[in-house]
Amino acid sequence: MTRYILLFLLASQSCFGQINTFHGKKLDVIALDKQIKHAMDSLQVQGMSLAIINDGKIVFNKGFGVSNTQLKKKVTESTLFEAASLSKPVFALFVLKLAKAGKIDIDKPLFEYLPANNIVDDRYKKVTARMVLNHTTGLPNWSETEKIHLLSKPGTQFSYSGEAFMYLAKVIAKLYDTSLENLDNIFQREVARELHLKNFHFITTQEIEKNLALGYQKNQKVEDERNRLIFDPAGGLYANTLNYATFLIWLMNNALEYKEMFLPVISLEQGNPIMEYFGVDSWTLGMAFIHLGGTKNYWHGGNNLGFTSSFMINLEKQFGYVYFTNEDQCNGMKKVIEDILWR
Repeated sequence: MTRYILLFLLASQSCFGQINTFHGKKLDVIALDKQIKHAMDSLQVQGMSLAIINDGKIVFNKGFGVSNTQLKKKVTESTLFEAASLSKPVFALFVLKLAKAGKIDIDKPLFEYLPANNIVDDRYKKVTARMVLNHTTGLPNWSETEKIHLLSKPGTQFSYSGEAFMYLAKVIAKLYDTSLENLDNIFQREVARELHLKNFHFITTQEIEKNLALGYQKNQKVEDERNRLIFDPAGGLYANTLNYATFLIWLMNNALEYKEMFLPVISLEQGNPIMEYFGVDSWTLGMAFIHLGGTKNYWHGGNNLGFTSSFMINLEKQFGYVYFTNEDQCNGMKKVIEDILWR
């Protein structure tokens, strides 16, 4: 009887198959667990979920730690997290789908669709959806003032910007004659349902609130004050590693149709903190391009107050990972996971 109970417990860990590193070395599940838990202790991570993709299939998907320290609620493979900036590649696919359907021209100035009443620099009238997706609008990441000024001429250099994504979301809402409060309904219809992504929303729902991990900063619960009922393309996605990995696999399987997301178009300048800290070479329409140990990969990371996330995929081998944590600014986990998987 004990043997059967053990087999059941192992099966419930959601390890779906043999796990290999990028170079084909077999990973031992028990050793992987120990490495993850050691890293969580070192980085003060309360809870985490990790999915690993081999040959276009999810071969590992497991939760670690707790989603709520007070209730000691464990993270499972279905626990939802704030995806933070991992929202941006999903929104990029949404925009490109609309472009292919003729709903928006990604090279037409956004000003011609919807003038921005909070940008005072007239150069913004040259900003296009393409520039938004490859971060060349010249807009700041987030403005601390009511009136926004450009940092550079649109289309000339990389400037990571959540503000630009918000502007583009407003344009799309205008095209559908709807509001940011209702834009997630369009996203569900145009993207989530086709990709069979359940509980994959840019706003909160009752199901999300029931299964959402709490955010922490140095062992203390934290929560930002943003309106979670407004569509936030830059950092508002709620997801778990299962549905986000499913999104990544779909994206790799449809790379020819959405080649814009895999073609680097703007290089980062020397000294750029994203280049220095994360090793990013350049940016596509939606993702960062990174060389790692001689391999060509696509990455995005995310940080919301109380949450950190990251994914890396390799198109050639249909290989990758995605993780979510409920710890603030836990960017060190990226190196831990990649040192394990790309060795």
